[in-house]
Amino acid sequence: MYCTYSQVYSQENGSVLDSLREKQNTLDSLKKNREVFLNSPERIKAIDLIRVVNYNYDKINLLSTENIVKINTSSLNQTGNINIKIKKNDSLWFKISGSFAFISMDAVIANVNRNNFIYFDNLNDKVIEGPTNDNNIGAIARIKCTFDDLMNVMSGTGRIIYTDCDTLSMSEDSSKIVITLIGKDKLVKYWINADKKYVEKYAYFNTDKKEFLKIIYSNIVTVSNGYYARKVEIEKPLSKEYMKIVNESYLTNQYDLNFNVEFPNTVRKVKWEN
Repeated sequence: MYCTYSQVYSQENGSVLDSLREKQNTLDSLKKNREVFLNSPERIKAIDLIRVVNYNYDKINLLSTENIVKINTSSLNQTGNINIKIKKNDSLWFKISGSFAFISMDAVIANVNRNNFIYFDNLNDKVIEGPTNDNNIGAIARIKCTFDDLMNVMSGTGRIIYTDCDTLSMSEDSSKIVITLIGKDKLVKYWINADKKYVEKYAYFNTDKKEFLKIIYSNIVTVSNGYYARKVEIEKPLSKEYMKIVNESYLTNQYDLNFNVEFPNTVRKVKWEN
């Protein structure tokens, strides 16, 4: 009886040990594959370029600009003025006026940060507050995009965002270096100026490999040893919607920027929960 019990116990214990060893071998294999993925020469080469591009992006900060804006969407087709203030990569403020409003009064004033926004709709006499997400940005800026995309558009500079889970590769297109980023539910391509290392254009692609959102930089000038686009276009080719910002004047390194959104106490207040 004792021998039988010992044999059964030994077999069960051995089975547990085998299972643990198998799990450990699987973890070791996954870890090794992960290290190979993260340290592949092509990925490291792409990351080295991204670091240079983002370093040039960071050179221009604390921006205050005056611009002409043209917006063409399904619900709006107008040209007006837009004043912008930027603190990378945290907050942006904008005020739209001109033909968007009667007798050039301010149409909207907004402060958007990575987590929340406040938006004064002067035309409809209301203030909206809520969380920052793609849908809410689409509602207040008229073009649905991420906070980082909005920052890239309004700052006139392009920053490349990637994670450790994204696949990165590089190729050449004429005089441009193309970085392709593939991640969960995303495919993005960045066209980089090969000489000066800044983003000239980037685009999101759907599962049919068609562009559904692209951002184009032009009229590039050198500012604070970085590169600033005095014309930026964000387009949605499939729906033929776009926003174009053409700069008239700009100041950088403005340490006293005010991001307050001022509005009368009598306006209607709306809270968006999501």
